[in-house]
Amino acid sequence: MDTVLSHYAGYIRYCSKVHGKVNAEVEEHIKQKLIAALFKFRFDR
Repeated sequence: MDTVLSHYAGYIRYCSKVHGKVNAEVEEHIKQKLIAALFKFRFDR
């Protein structure tokens, strides 16, 4: 899990910018969505 989050950390920060600044709430929301998608991918197989 940490490996995936660290791999996508730069992309998440870039996508969570609002008016040129990183928005922590948006960043956390994106991380939660990624974690939820990982659990669905692993357990639905």
